[in-house]
Amino acid sequence: MQERTGTGVTAVIAEFVDHFNREYFSGGLSPAVLERLRLLPVDRADARGFLDRLGRLARTAGLDAHDLSPFQADILASLISRLLPGTWDGRVPPITIPGRHRKIDELVARVCGPVGRLLDIACGFPPFTSVDTAHALPDWHTVGVDRSLPEYLVEDGLGNYAVYNESGAAQYFQPIAPTPESWVALLDDSDASRRRLEALLQDLLEARRRTESGPPPDRVTHAGATLVIRPAQEYSRENLRFVRSDLDALAIEPADVVRCFNMLMYFDDGFRERALRDFARLLTDGGLAICGVDWAFSMEARYATYRKSGSSLVPLEFAFSLDNLAPIGIATWYTLQPDDRDAAMLATLSGVLRSNQSFFREYTATADALRQDIGLCPRQPDGYFADVDRTIPAAELWGRAAEFPDRLGERLGARAVDVLAAGGYSARINEAGHVAVKI
Repeated sequence: MQERTGTGVTAVIAEFVDHFNREYFSGGLSPAVLERLRLLPVDRADARGFLDRLGRLARTAGLDAHDLSPFQADILASLISRLLPGTWDGRVPPITIPGRHRKIDELVARVCGPVGRLLDIACGFPPFTSVDTAHALPDWHTVGVDRSLPEYLVEDGLGNYAVYNESGAAQYFQPIAPTPESWVALLDDSDASRRRLEALLQDLLEARRRTESGPPPDRVTHAGATLVIRPAQEYSRENLRFVRSDLDALAIEPADVVRCFNMLMYFDDGFRERALRDFARLLTDGGLAICGVDWAFSMEARYATYRKSGSSLVPLEFAFSLDNLAPIGIATWYTLQPDDRDAAMLATLSGVLRSNQSFFREYTATADALRQDIGLCPRQPDGYFADVDRTIPAAELWGRAAEFPDRLGERLGARAVDVLAAGGYSARINEAGHVAVKI
């Protein structure tokens, strides 16, 4: 990682954060948020671009300075410095979360029925979303597809794991239990960590070759470290398998559903159009394509659905969860492209809802009461959100937060549909409980 403590770098960061505050939030961000934002690596062009896109989307959505929390600023600092493709030589990091697509699995079951075939495009690794779908849709056959499914996985015995391609190059590595301290220890000199982990892989492969009896095993432990060969296969089961392939080269039996989440926002609209043509090729006639973005437990979800007709896809609906209007996390604004049509649509619809004073007063009162109830960044007397309780483990934190979009939808979904209909949109509550408008 680049050294960021010099006076010149500090001045660049301070100047950018001041610009961000004035340009997108009328100078109203809280001191706590500004303090955290000054930890961002905005001396990097990719980080500056990310923050500017976030600011433009937030402004379109009508986000108030009081609705950005210190917790979100912390997420931005850790995310941008560790997970943007610029940190990984331009590669998209294979970040996955158990339970991430639970509402999308509900949507598939209710729209498409109890039996079918689903392609989970860009399933990532570990392939938790594909595994979850195989559990949620036991009579479906799920195929997880990703161009970067690793050839090797290594746990180094020091609390880190790394995944590698067929040539032994480390594609991604992170602490098994991520904390600010463990991330710094691993990425403070990322080149040195990469060299160490690639050398460790070669040591483990040599130990595997020295196996005395039978064929070389797919799992080897040596000197405290563990090697797994083609680790995605360990997640396979009767109704779940995995394929390593580029999308345009994928040759496979057509499916009833193609799902592609948390991938297209890394690429421009031209790439999206090519991907949609590939999705059409991979679907049976009448099949459903669902593509979008979400976070843990389908929080901060935004996605578009398409139906295959003939040789092409017909747009159906754009859907979103209501927590996007004042989210706990930052997936609402996550995109690496200025022409991300789903991010722009979400910002526009959020702006319509937030600008309806009657609706948004009710939304704010409901959302603030829910935050207080679940104990996550409640509203303070000064109108700003409090910081998160740092003693809450990450898994518990996001488990609590999972209630937020569902309870908002139950209480305010019908009201949101009415507001959007009054604004000229054809809107409804879809089968997953999300607000949906015709594309």
